[in-house]
Amino acid sequence: MSTNRLSHLYPHAGFVLVYVLWGINLTSMKIGGTEWDPLVFNGLRFASMIPILWVYTYFYYRSHARKPRIAAGDLLLICGLGILNAVGMEAMLQYALQFSNAANGAVLGRGFMPVITVIIALFARQVRPTWRIFVGIPLALISVIVIVSGGAGGFHLGADTMKGDVLLLMRSVMGAIYLIGMNRLVKRYPLPLLISLEMTAGALSLLPFVIWRADAAYFAAISATGWISLMYTSLLATALGFSIHNWSLGRLGPFKSSAYGYLLPVTAAIAGYFILQESISLYQCVGGAGVLTAMYLVQRDRNQAASPAYRREPAAGL
Repeated sequence: MSTNRLSHLYPHAGFVLVYVLWGINLTSMKIGGTEWDPLVFNGLRFASMIPILWVYTYFYYRSHARKPRIAAGDLLLICGLGILNAVGMEAMLQYALQFSNAANGAVLGRGFMPVITVIIALFARQVRPTWRIFVGIPLALISVIVIVSGGAGGFHLGADTMKGDVLLLMRSVMGAIYLIGMNRLVKRYPLPLLISLEMTAGALSLLPFVIWRADAAYFAAISATGWISLMYTSLLATALGFSIHNWSLGRLGPFKSSAYGYLLPVTAAIAGYFILQESISLYQCVGGAGVLTAMYLVQRDRNQAASPAYRREPAAGL
């Protein structure tokens, strides 16, 4: 395999790694994350990474003999995306699940995000309508429904989950907006600067909730398992995961990137099997096979316009 062809596989491998990390994170949250208040957990999650990210950003710019500069409009956009990610996506997901269930969260909170993204991309003429898109995306969505429909608490719609389901759909819309907005930025600025600004904005937006809801007694009550869960989520699932996610996003574009979200129920089931000794049902096997087939169809579609690697648009202040 040629070096050039191999380099085209890196962003795809990056997304697979991201969703492995995020699948393990769901298991981590089952073990220790339940001890935390959702807003406090996410506030500490974002805040704990800020020193590491900014130190890395400092040395990145020092090694390149440059100063970090960003256009005012883009600075507002990245800060807005950071708040959208922390409050509108992560915290809202945990809040919505209080009124719905995990199965509906997998379908409505994440499963519809690629659907919304492709609708926006088609209207904006960023991708061409092909049979692979019209087969692959519905197949992936149906496969996720199959994965989460087995057993009690499976996917269903009704009056008892209506409030949570509406919030979950809003989360998918926000996820699509995040992908499209971040896709613009990763082609213009280095990732260390973008990730540092995004996480700082997210941490500041959640800081009031941390101050309001947590005190010394609260932290003392958290077990070692709870702290390990926070460390994994902060360093691996968030800092490393979002860095690889946004690097790959800049090379594949928002549509192909969003399609990888369907891997999460698969990687979460595998992580639960190996770490928690949970069983894998026939539903999950059939649904997982459908997801992988859908991923193959979507990612093999060469008529889609993927973003060239490191093609930077001119930005004011650079």
